[in-house]
Amino acid sequence: MKNRLMGWFRQPENALFAALILLHLIPIWAFPYFPSQDGPAHLNNANVLREYNHPDRSVFREYYVLNSNPEPNWTGHLALAGLMFLVPLLTAEKLLLSGYVVLLPLSARYAVRAVNPQNAGLAFLSFPFIFNYLLHMGFYNFSYSLPFFFFVVGYWAKKQERFGWREALIMALLWLALYFTHIFSVVTACAAIGLAALMFTAFDLVNRLRGVPPDGETPKTSFWRLFASRALVPFIALLPTALLVLNFLNQKGVRRGEPLPVGFQWRRLRTLESLVSFHDYEVWLAISVAALFAALTAFLLLVKVLRWEWNRWDALLIVSAAYVYIYFIAPDWMSGGGFISHRMILFPYIALLLWAAGQRWPVWSKRTAQAAAAALAVAFLALNMRSYAQLNEYLEEYISAGDHVEPNTTLLPLCFSHQGRDENDRIMARRIGPFLHASGIIAAKKRIVEMDNYEGNTTYFPVLFRPEKNPFTHIGAIEAQPPQVDFLSFNEKTGGTVDYVLLWQLRDLYHENAQKILEQLDKGGYERIFVSEPRGAAQLYRRPGLKTGE
Repeated sequence: MKNRLMGWFRQPENALFAALILLHLIPIWAFPYFPSQDGPAHLNNANVLREYNHPDRSVFREYYVLNSNPEPNWTGHLALAGLMFLVPLLTAEKLLLSGYVVLLPLSARYAVRAVNPQNAGLAFLSFPFIFNYLLHMGFYNFSYSLPFFFFVVGYWAKKQERFGWREALIMALLWLALYFTHIFSVVTACAAIGLAALMFTAFDLVNRLRGVPPDGETPKTSFWRLFASRALVPFIALLPTALLVLNFLNQKGVRRGEPLPVGFQWRRLRTLESLVSFHDYEVWLAISVAALFAALTAFLLLVKVLRWEWNRWDALLIVSAAYVYIYFIAPDWMSGGGFISHRMILFPYIALLLWAAGQRWPVWSKRTAQAAAAALAVAFLALNMRSYAQLNEYLEEYISAGDHVEPNTTLLPLCFSHQGRDENDRIMARRIGPFLHASGIIAAKKRIVEMDNYEGNTTYFPVLFRPEKNPFTHIGAIEAQPPQVDFLSFNEKTGGTVDYVLLWQLRDLYHENAQKILEQLDKGGYERIFVSEPRGAAQLYRRPGLKTGE
């Protein structure tokens, strides 16, 4: 085993692949905080899930109820909760993120090898997609669904001509794993496998009519046996997951928004906007990744036309086109879930990667594609680390307020700058709000109820607010910029208390909403007990009469 592993690493392509994976782990471990928008909320709720029944956590049971419905968003929370039994919470998050960083390129390599082992090196094209906008939004479950998408589609591609009951069982488990990461990727995997199976069958049917047997088969092989292996058995394996999907739709309904304007969608797709998070320079890198895929696709099509060489894996080009069509007609939200457009942008490129794996490549062109993908991935890393370093300075200042919060209490964070502004009043995060839910880290560390826990205001996460004490219902627009809230009446409405109020980057003192918040703090007798250093960006207020240990 050791000799085999050493032999694998002696191959330059494999060594570079492993080195790139290790390089992508550096941003996770080099900084105390991973600057995502929703990640802190996941940490907070994983901790609530872990300690909900702890005798000393009565405040959790007072404000929260656990969701017993089998939701697709459970995987990340359960993993974080389990890891927290072993390591500190920030380390647990780093381990979860590291698993994703390692699995995405490895799963892409698995799927590429399932299509054609000789093109395993094309998995390098997956590296620029690792630190994408959706990961920085904190959509950890969806991010994990991308590797499982590759595993599901790759396993089908590998076994599609010989699906037996053993393979069906493995496929059923993979479908379930995909569901419990994200329902969206179940739909896209179904579309890929269903369309590919249909196209493969049509391709083989045409060949049979021409007297050419399918690859690896004899002319006497039953056409229907191949169809059953490729389509019927894998979709029978899908049945348990399909029941969960139906339950989800029954619980959430099928209300949907409208598709976004075509011109707007086209710009997003051709610029691969789902790779842009923090800085304007990332736009040019994202466009470069899109251009690389466009160039490779055009090159391969030209080669195929010149050779007049077509194969059944060309079905994956049809899958990519189908994803583009779905992207344009799909609503941007449905059944309570949003960001459909941003998620869907990734899948035409993923399908193109798998299609490219099924083609014959001149050696020089494959090496060029690998080098270009690696260079773009490293460039993304450099920009991200620059943003991470700056944001960590401000996140450290924000979270320092937590040292002055007592356990078993409540905290109302009011963020006046979701994206954060530096000393020169420049926005630090172009498209995400790393400070919007940063208080989740304080809540997880101090075992308190954080009243801007957006997950508790939904129906598809493990931890939900009790309706009678839901701050989003009884306090107001906590996440507006600036917040528009009435927290003084919360006790009268619910019997609960707002023990601490945390203000972040309160700059526009003359805005009507800011004035009302300051008036409520003064009227309610809240005492300012902490101002952060060195910028004074975080101010912590405590309600009168709150004592240590209360």
